[in-house]
Amino acid sequence: MDGSSVGGARVDGAGAEAAAAHARLIEDNLVLTCAAERLYSDGGFAGDAALLDRLRGRVSRQTQVLGEVFPGFPAHDPAPPRLFGGSDAFRDKQGAALAARRPAGPPTLLCETRDVHLAGNALFHVEDGRPQVLFETYRPQERHVVTGPGPDFGRVDETIDGEELVFLLNSAGSFNYGHWLIDDLPRLRGLARLRERHPREPVTVALVSYFPHLDAARRHSIELLLGRRRGVSIRFLDRSKTYRFARLHHTTPCSLPSTGKSPYAMDDLTRQMRARTRLPRGLFALRALTGRGRRLFVDRHPGRGRGLANREAVLARLRDLGFEAFDPELTSVRQQVVRFAGAEIVVGIAGAGMANTVFCRPGTPVIHLVPEGWEDLFYGEIATACGQNYRAVFGPRIPSDAPEYLRDFAIDPEPLCAALAAAGLR
Repeated sequence: MDGSSVGGARVDGAGAEAAAAHARLIEDNLVLTCAAERLYSDGGFAGDAALLDRLRGRVSRQTQVLGEVFPGFPAHDPAPPRLFGGSDAFRDKQGAALAARRPAGPPTLLCETRDVHLAGNALFHVEDGRPQVLFETYRPQERHVVTGPGPDFGRVDETIDGEELVFLLNSAGSFNYGHWLIDDLPRLRGLARLRERHPREPVTVALVSYFPHLDAARRHSIELLLGRRRGVSIRFLDRSKTYRFARLHHTTPCSLPSTGKSPYAMDDLTRQMRARTRLPRGLFALRALTGRGRRLFVDRHPGRGRGLANREAVLARLRDLGFEAFDPELTSVRQQVVRFAGAEIVVGIAGAGMANTVFCRPGTPVIHLVPEGWEDLFYGEIATACGQNYRAVFGPRIPSDAPEYLRDFAIDPEPLCAALAAAGLR
Protein backbone atom coordinates (compact mmCIF):
# COMPACT_ATOMS: atom_id res chain seq x y z
CA MET A 1 0.00 0.00 0.00
CA ASP A 2 1.53 3.35 -1.02
CA GLY A 3 1.64 6.51 1.04
CA SER A 4 -1.20 8.22 -0.82
CA SER A 5 -3.50 5.35 0.04
CA VAL A 6 -2.52 5.60 3.68
CA GLY A 7 -3.08 9.32 3.54
CA GLY A 8 -6.49 8.76 1.97
CA ALA A 9 -7.41 6.34 4.76
CA ARG A 10 -6.36 8.88 7.35
CA VAL A 11 -8.45 11.54 5.67
CA ASP A 12 -11.45 9.20 5.49
CA GLY A 13 -11.03 8.34 9.15
CA ALA A 14 -10.72 11.98 10.11
CA GLY A 15 -13.81 12.77 8.05
CA ALA A 16 -15.79 10.05 9.79
CA GLU A 17 -14.69 11.32 13.19
CA ALA A 18 -15.66 14.88 12.24
CA ALA A 19 -19.07 13.71 11.05
CA ALA A 20 -19.63 11.77 14.29
CA ALA A 21 -18.58 14.78 16.36
CA HIS A 22 -20.99 17.01 14.43
CA ALA A 23 -23.84 14.51 14.93
CA ARG A 24 -23.14 14.53 18.68
CA LEU A 25 -23.12 18.34 18.64
CA ILE A 26 -26.57 18.39 17.07
CA GLU A 27 -27.93 15.71 19.41
CA ASP A 28 -26.57 17.51 22.48
CA ASN A 29 -28.17 20.78 21.43
CA LEU A 30 -31.66 19.75 20.32
CA VAL A 31 -34.46 21.92 21.71
CA LEU A 32 -38.23 21.50 21.76
CA THR A 33 -40.35 23.97 19.82
CA CYS A 34 -42.35 24.60 22.99
CA ALA A 35 -42.81 23.07 26.44
CA ALA A 36 -43.19 19.29 26.40
CA GLU A 37 -46.38 19.61 28.44
CA ARG A 38 -47.93 21.66 25.64
CA LEU A 39 -47.12 19.17 22.87
CA TYR A 40 -46.75 15.77 24.52
CA SER A 41 -48.91 15.71 27.63
CA ASP A 42 -51.04 12.96 26.03
CA GLY A 43 -48.16 11.22 24.24
CA GLY A 44 -47.08 11.36 20.63
CA PHE A 45 -43.38 12.10 21.11
CA ALA A 46 -41.48 10.76 18.08
CA GLY A 47 -38.59 9.33 20.09
CA ASP A 48 -37.86 7.30 23.20
CA ALA A 49 -38.83 8.37 26.71
CA ALA A 50 -35.22 8.96 27.73
CA LEU A 51 -34.80 11.51 24.92
CA LEU A 52 -37.97 13.32 25.94
CA ASP A 53 -36.74 13.47 29.53
CA ARG A 54 -33.47 15.04 28.35
CA LEU A 55 -35.33 17.61 26.29
CA ARG A 56 -37.93 18.68 28.84
CA GLY A 57 -35.83 21.57 30.10
CA ARG A 58 -34.49 22.52 26.67
CA VAL A 59 -37.07 24.67 24.88
CA SER A 60 -36.51 27.25 22.17
CA ARG A 61 -36.37 30.68 23.77
CA GLN A 62 -37.04 32.38 20.44
CA THR A 63 -40.29 30.53 19.70
CA GLN A 64 -43.77 31.63 20.72
CA VAL A 65 -46.90 29.50 20.26
CA LEU A 66 -49.65 31.57 18.62
CA GLY A 67 -52.41 29.00 18.70
CA GLU A 68 -53.64 25.51 17.88
CA VAL A 69 -54.17 24.45 14.27
CA PHE A 70 -55.40 20.89 14.96
CA PRO A 71 -55.99 19.17 18.32
CA GLY A 72 -54.02 16.11 19.32
CA PHE A 73 -55.52 12.79 18.27
CA PRO A 74 -56.10 9.83 20.60
CA ALA A 75 -54.50 6.41 20.52
CA HIS A 76 -56.62 3.93 18.61
CA ASP A 77 -56.86 0.33 17.40
CA PRO A 78 -57.23 0.07 13.60
CA ALA A 79 -59.64 -2.46 12.20
CA PRO A 80 -57.89 -5.66 11.07
CA PRO A 81 -57.10 -5.27 7.35
CA ARG A 82 -58.14 -7.68 4.61
CA LEU A 83 -54.97 -8.87 2.85
CA PHE A 84 -54.65 -11.09 -0.22
CA GLY A 85 -51.89 -12.70 -2.28
CA GLY A 86 -48.26 -13.17 -1.39
CA SER A 87 -47.01 -15.61 1.22
CA ASP A 88 -48.88 -16.49 4.39
CA ALA A 89 -45.89 -15.36 6.46
CA PHE A 90 -45.76 -11.90 4.91
CA ARG A 91 -49.54 -11.40 5.09
CA ASP A 92 -49.49 -12.35 8.77
CA LYS A 93 -46.60 -9.99 9.48
CA GLN A 94 -48.12 -7.07 7.59
CA GLY A 95 -51.58 -7.72 8.99
CA ALA A 96 -50.24 -7.57 12.54
CA ALA A 97 -48.43 -4.31 11.78
CA LEU A 98 -51.51 -2.70 10.21
CA ALA A 99 -53.75 -3.78 13.10
CA ALA A 100 -51.33 -2.82 15.90
CA ARG A 101 -52.43 -0.16 18.36
CA ARG A 102 -51.51 3.35 17.23
CA PRO A 103 -50.12 5.90 19.70
CA ALA A 104 -51.71 9.23 20.42
CA GLY A 105 -50.56 12.17 18.32
CA PRO A 106 -49.63 15.66 19.49
CA PRO A 107 -51.56 18.80 18.55
CA THR A 108 -50.46 20.88 15.59
CA LEU A 109 -49.43 24.36 16.77
CA LEU A 110 -48.84 27.61 14.92
CA CYS A 111 -45.53 29.12 16.03
CA GLU A 112 -43.56 32.31 15.52
CA THR A 113 -39.78 32.05 15.82
CA ARG A 114 -37.31 34.93 15.80
CA ASP A 115 -33.78 34.89 14.43
CA VAL A 116 -34.03 31.37 13.07
CA HIS A 117 -32.06 29.55 10.36
CA LEU A 118 -33.25 26.98 7.81
CA ALA A 119 -30.75 24.47 6.42
CA GLY A 120 -31.09 20.85 5.42
CA ASN A 121 -34.87 21.20 5.88
CA ALA A 122 -34.44 21.78 9.64
CA LEU A 123 -34.91 24.95 11.69
CA PHE A 124 -32.29 26.02 14.21
CA HIS A 125 -30.84 28.92 16.19
CA VAL A 126 -27.17 29.64 16.67
CA GLU A 127 -26.34 30.39 20.28
CA ASP A 128 -22.89 30.50 21.88
CA GLY A 129 -21.47 29.05 18.68
CA ARG A 130 -23.73 26.00 18.76
CA PRO A 131 -26.69 25.08 16.53
CA GLN A 132 -29.87 24.58 18.55
CA VAL A 133 -32.09 22.50 16.28
CA LEU A 134 -35.87 22.41 16.76
CA PHE A 135 -36.61 18.75 17.46
CA GLU A 136 -39.99 18.85 15.68
CA THR A 137 -38.16 19.59 12.39
CA TYR A 138 -35.48 16.94 12.97
CA ARG A 139 -37.17 13.84 14.40
CA PRO A 140 -35.09 10.62 14.62
CA GLN A 141 -37.17 8.60 12.15
CA GLU A 142 -36.75 11.28 9.49
CA ARG A 143 -33.06 12.06 9.67
CA HIS A 144 -32.21 9.82 6.72
CA VAL A 145 -33.93 12.42 4.51
CA VAL A 146 -33.49 15.55 6.67
CA THR A 147 -29.80 16.39 6.80
CA GLY A 148 -30.12 19.31 9.20
CA PRO A 149 -27.43 21.99 9.53
CA GLY A 150 -23.95 20.92 8.46
CA PRO A 151 -20.60 21.72 10.10
CA ASP A 152 -20.71 25.14 8.41
CA PHE A 153 -23.98 25.97 10.16
CA GLY A 154 -22.77 29.52 10.86
CA ARG A 155 -22.82 30.35 7.14
CA VAL A 156 -25.83 32.34 5.90
CA ASP A 157 -26.53 32.58 2.17
CA GLU A 158 -29.51 34.88 2.45
CA THR A 159 -31.07 36.90 5.26
CA ILE A 160 -34.76 37.73 5.19
CA ASP A 161 -35.01 40.76 7.45
CA GLY A 162 -37.83 42.95 8.61
CA GLU A 163 -41.27 42.13 9.93
CA GLU A 164 -42.71 40.65 6.75
CA LEU A 165 -44.86 37.58 7.33
CA VAL A 166 -43.27 34.38 6.07
CA PHE A 167 -45.08 31.06 6.59
CA LEU A 168 -42.85 28.01 6.09
CA LEU A 169 -44.53 24.84 4.84
CA ASN A 170 -42.14 21.88 4.79
CA SER A 171 -41.40 18.49 6.29
CA ALA A 172 -39.08 15.52 5.91
CA GLY A 173 -41.16 14.13 3.05
CA SER A 174 -41.76 17.29 1.02
CA PHE A 175 -39.80 15.80 -1.91
CA ASN A 176 -42.58 13.19 -2.37
CA TYR A 177 -46.04 14.30 -3.51
CA GLY A 178 -47.81 11.75 -1.32
CA HIS A 179 -46.11 12.99 1.82
CA TRP A 180 -46.57 16.59 0.70
CA LEU A 181 -50.31 15.99 0.35
CA ILE A 182 -50.74 14.22 3.69
CA ASP A 183 -48.04 15.65 5.95
CA ASP A 184 -47.59 19.21 4.62
CA LEU A 185 -50.61 20.62 2.82
CA PRO A 186 -53.10 20.20 5.72
CA ARG A 187 -50.89 22.46 7.85
CA LEU A 188 -51.65 25.32 5.48
CA ARG A 189 -54.64 25.75 7.81
CA GLY A 190 -52.12 27.54 10.04
CA LEU A 191 -52.02 30.32 7.44
CA ALA A 192 -55.69 31.09 8.15
CA ARG A 193 -54.85 31.44 11.85
CA LEU A 194 -52.00 33.78 10.94
CA ARG A 195 -54.22 35.90 8.69
CA GLU A 196 -56.72 36.24 11.53
CA ARG A 197 -53.98 37.88 13.58
CA HIS A 198 -52.68 40.00 10.70
CA PRO A 199 -55.64 40.50 8.34
CA ARG A 200 -54.13 43.28 6.23
CA GLU A 201 -50.52 42.16 5.94
CA PRO A 202 -49.27 40.21 2.92
CA VAL A 203 -47.88 36.73 3.60
CA THR A 204 -45.27 34.72 1.72
CA VAL A 205 -45.68 30.94 1.82
CA ALA A 206 -42.13 29.54 1.67
CA LEU A 207 -41.34 26.03 0.46
CA VAL A 208 -38.07 24.20 -0.09
CA SER A 209 -37.66 23.51 -3.81
CA TYR A 210 -37.02 19.98 -5.13
CA PHE A 211 -37.97 19.19 -8.75
CA PRO A 212 -39.79 21.36 -11.34
CA HIS A 213 -42.77 19.02 -11.84
CA LEU A 214 -43.17 18.47 -8.08
CA ASP A 215 -42.80 22.17 -7.29
CA ALA A 216 -45.48 22.95 -9.89
CA ALA A 217 -47.88 20.41 -8.36
CA ARG A 218 -47.24 21.77 -4.86
CA ARG A 219 -47.87 25.32 -6.05
CA HIS A 220 -51.12 24.30 -7.76
CA SER A 221 -52.34 22.45 -4.68
CA ILE A 222 -51.72 25.53 -2.53
CA GLU A 223 -53.48 27.78 -5.01
CA LEU A 224 -56.44 25.41 -5.18
CA LEU A 225 -56.70 25.15 -1.41
CA LEU A 226 -56.43 28.92 -0.86
CA GLY A 227 -58.85 29.86 -3.63
CA ARG A 228 -58.97 33.55 -4.51
CA ARG A 229 -57.25 34.68 -1.35
CA ARG A 230 -55.48 38.00 -1.83
CA GLY A 231 -52.23 39.04 -0.25
CA VAL A 232 -50.60 35.58 -0.37
CA SER A 233 -47.55 34.82 -2.52
CA ILE A 234 -45.49 31.64 -2.88
CA ARG A 235 -41.71 31.44 -2.86
CA PHE A 236 -39.50 28.39 -3.37
CA LEU A 237 -36.22 28.27 -1.43
CA ASP A 238 -32.99 26.74 -2.70
CA ARG A 239 -32.41 23.57 -0.69
CA SER A 240 -28.62 23.96 -1.01
CA LYS A 241 -28.67 27.31 0.82
CA THR A 242 -28.90 28.41 4.44
CA TYR A 243 -31.49 31.08 5.15
CA ARG A 244 -31.77 33.30 8.19
CA PHE A 245 -35.19 34.76 9.03
CA ALA A 246 -35.66 37.67 11.39
CA ARG A 247 -39.18 36.31 11.96
CA LEU A 248 -40.67 33.07 10.69
CA HIS A 249 -44.05 31.41 11.15
CA HIS A 250 -44.35 27.65 10.98
CA THR A 251 -46.46 24.79 12.30
CA THR A 252 -45.51 21.66 14.18
CA PRO A 253 -46.23 18.33 12.40
CA CYS A 254 -49.75 16.96 11.93
CA SER A 255 -48.60 13.35 11.74
CA LEU A 256 -46.27 10.88 13.38
CA PRO A 257 -43.58 9.32 11.19
CA SER A 258 -45.31 6.51 9.22
CA THR A 259 -47.55 5.38 12.05
CA GLY A 260 -50.09 8.13 12.64
CA LYS A 261 -52.10 10.61 10.61
CA SER A 262 -54.30 13.20 12.29
CA PRO A 263 -57.94 12.50 11.40
CA TYR A 264 -58.66 16.17 12.11
CA ALA A 265 -56.05 17.31 9.59
CA MET A 266 -57.25 14.80 6.97
CA ASP A 267 -60.88 15.80 7.45
CA ASP A 268 -60.09 19.52 7.22
CA LEU A 269 -58.06 19.06 4.04
CA THR A 270 -60.79 16.97 2.43
CA ARG A 271 -63.60 19.36 3.33
CA GLN A 272 -61.70 22.37 2.01
CA MET A 273 -60.68 20.69 -1.24
CA ARG A 274 -64.20 19.39 -1.82
CA ALA A 275 -65.52 22.91 -1.31
CA ARG A 276 -63.01 24.28 -3.84
CA THR A 277 -64.06 21.72 -6.46
CA ARG A 278 -67.84 21.81 -6.01
CA LEU A 279 -68.67 22.70 -9.64
CA PRO A 280 -66.37 20.17 -11.39
CA ARG A 281 -67.48 17.50 -8.92
CA GLY A 282 -71.09 18.26 -9.83
CA LEU A 283 -70.33 17.89 -13.52
CA PHE A 284 -68.49 14.63 -12.87
CA ALA A 285 -71.46 13.33 -10.86
CA LEU A 286 -73.73 13.90 -13.87
CA ARG A 287 -71.34 11.88 -16.03
CA ALA A 288 -71.17 9.19 -13.37
CA LEU A 289 -74.95 8.68 -13.61
CA THR A 290 -74.17 6.62 -16.71
CA GLY A 291 -72.00 4.36 -14.58
CA ARG A 292 -68.73 5.65 -16.01
CA GLY A 293 -65.86 6.93 -13.90
CA ARG A 294 -67.00 5.72 -10.52
CA ARG A 295 -64.63 2.73 -10.39
CA LEU A 296 -61.06 3.96 -10.42
CA PHE A 297 -57.88 2.10 -11.29
CA VAL A 298 -54.94 4.27 -10.20
CA ASP A 299 -52.23 3.65 -12.75
CA ARG A 300 -48.52 4.38 -12.43
CA HIS A 301 -46.26 5.60 -15.20
CA PRO A 302 -43.75 2.82 -16.03
CA GLY A 303 -40.86 5.29 -15.99
CA ARG A 304 -41.39 5.85 -12.28
CA GLY A 305 -40.39 2.30 -11.34
CA ARG A 306 -42.41 -0.18 -9.28
CA GLY A 307 -44.60 -0.86 -12.30
CA LEU A 308 -47.13 -3.63 -12.67
CA ALA A 309 -45.45 -6.25 -14.85
CA ASN A 310 -48.76 -7.85 -15.89
CA ARG A 311 -50.58 -4.54 -16.12
CA GLU A 312 -52.54 -5.39 -19.29
CA ALA A 313 -53.92 -8.61 -17.82
CA VAL A 314 -54.92 -6.87 -14.58
CA LEU A 315 -56.40 -3.90 -16.42
CA ALA A 316 -58.43 -6.19 -18.72
CA ARG A 317 -59.95 -7.89 -15.68
CA LEU A 318 -60.76 -4.55 -14.06
CA ARG A 319 -62.26 -3.08 -17.23
CA ASP A 320 -64.68 -5.99 -17.36
CA LEU A 321 -65.93 -4.69 -13.99
CA GLY A 322 -66.28 -1.11 -15.18
CA PHE A 323 -62.97 0.33 -13.95
CA GLU A 324 -61.28 3.22 -15.75
CA ALA A 325 -57.51 3.72 -15.68
CA PHE A 326 -56.41 7.05 -14.22
CA ASP A 327 -52.82 8.28 -13.84
CA PRO A 328 -52.86 11.17 -11.32
CA GLU A 329 -49.46 12.38 -12.49
CA LEU A 330 -50.91 13.23 -15.92
CA THR A 331 -53.79 15.35 -14.61
CA SER A 332 -54.26 18.56 -12.63
CA VAL A 333 -54.52 18.65 -8.85
CA ARG A 334 -58.15 19.72 -9.28
CA GLN A 335 -58.97 16.66 -11.39
CA GLN A 336 -57.29 14.38 -8.89
CA VAL A 337 -59.56 15.71 -6.14
CA VAL A 338 -62.63 15.36 -8.37
CA ARG A 339 -61.90 11.79 -9.45
CA PHE A 340 -61.06 10.41 -6.03
CA ALA A 341 -63.90 12.27 -4.31
CA GLY A 342 -66.36 10.73 -6.79
CA ALA A 343 -65.03 7.17 -6.71
CA GLU A 344 -67.16 4.35 -5.34
CA ILE A 345 -64.10 2.04 -5.21
CA VAL A 346 -60.37 2.55 -5.82
CA VAL A 347 -57.81 -0.04 -6.92
CA GLY A 348 -54.30 1.31 -7.30
CA ILE A 349 -50.60 0.57 -7.67
CA ALA A 350 -48.39 1.49 -4.71
CA GLY A 351 -47.14 5.03 -5.22
CA ALA A 352 -47.67 8.68 -4.37
CA GLY A 353 -50.83 8.89 -6.48
CA MET A 354 -52.65 6.65 -4.00
CA ALA A 355 -52.29 9.35 -1.34
CA ASN A 356 -55.22 11.00 -3.13
CA THR A 357 -57.48 8.44 -1.44
CA VAL A 358 -57.59 11.06 1.33
CA PHE A 359 -60.32 12.67 -0.81
CA CYS A 360 -62.46 9.52 -1.00
CA ARG A 361 -65.61 9.40 1.06
CA PRO A 362 -65.66 7.46 4.35
CA GLY A 363 -66.48 3.82 3.73
CA THR A 364 -64.97 3.77 0.22
CA PRO A 365 -63.23 0.43 -0.49
CA VAL A 366 -59.54 1.01 -1.24
CA ILE A 367 -57.53 -1.89 -2.68
CA HIS A 368 -53.80 -1.34 -2.73
CA LEU A 369 -51.64 -3.38 -5.17
CA VAL A 370 -48.29 -3.87 -3.44
CA PRO A 371 -45.03 -5.75 -4.07
CA GLU A 372 -44.48 -8.44 -1.45
CA GLY A 373 -41.94 -7.20 1.09
CA TRP A 374 -43.32 -3.63 1.03
CA GLU A 375 -43.87 -2.89 4.73
CA ASP A 376 -44.79 0.80 4.58
CA LEU A 377 -47.98 1.49 6.57
CA PHE A 378 -48.52 4.93 5.03
CA TYR A 379 -51.55 4.11 2.87
CA GLY A 380 -53.21 1.97 5.50
CA GLU A 381 -52.87 4.90 7.89
CA ILE A 382 -54.62 7.23 5.45
CA ALA A 383 -57.52 4.78 5.20
CA THR A 384 -57.70 4.48 8.99
CA ALA A 385 -57.72 8.25 9.48
CA CYS A 386 -60.38 8.73 6.78
CA GLY A 387 -62.64 5.82 7.73
CA GLN A 388 -62.14 3.86 4.51
CA ASN A 389 -62.16 0.09 4.02
CA TYR A 390 -58.54 -0.82 3.33
CA ARG A 391 -57.43 -3.96 1.53
CA ALA A 392 -54.12 -4.92 -0.05
CA VAL A 393 -53.13 -7.48 -2.67
CA PHE A 394 -49.47 -8.56 -2.67
CA GLY A 395 -47.48 -9.95 -5.58
CA PRO A 396 -43.88 -11.03 -6.22
CA ARG A 397 -41.18 -8.61 -7.34
CA ILE A 398 -39.57 -9.21 -10.72
CA PRO A 399 -35.76 -9.64 -10.43
CA SER A 400 -33.86 -6.71 -11.99
CA ASP A 401 -30.95 -4.33 -11.43
CA ALA A 402 -33.29 -1.63 -10.07
CA PRO A 403 -33.30 -0.84 -6.33
CA GLU A 404 -35.56 -3.29 -4.56
CA TYR A 405 -38.21 -0.69 -3.74
CA LEU A 406 -38.46 0.27 -7.44
CA ARG A 407 -38.60 -3.20 -8.95
CA ASP A 408 -41.65 -4.13 -10.99
CA PHE A 409 -44.03 -6.70 -9.54
CA ALA A 410 -46.90 -8.88 -10.68
CA ILE A 411 -50.38 -9.40 -9.25
CA ASP A 412 -52.10 -12.79 -9.52
CA PRO A 413 -55.67 -12.26 -10.85
CA GLU A 414 -57.10 -14.81 -8.39
CA PRO A 415 -56.31 -12.97 -5.12
CA LEU A 416 -57.24 -9.69 -6.85
CA CYS A 417 -60.66 -11.14 -7.67
CA ALA A 418 -60.97 -12.29 -4.07
CA ALA A 419 -60.25 -8.77 -2.85
CA LEU A 420 -62.78 -7.31 -5.29
CA ALA A 421 -65.38 -9.84 -4.13
CA ALA A 422 -64.71 -8.90 -0.52
CA ALA A 423 -65.36 -5.28 -1.54
CA GLY A 424 -68.69 -6.30 -3.08
CA LEU A 425 -67.70 -6.69 -6.76
CA ARG A 426 -68.06 -10.03 -8.48
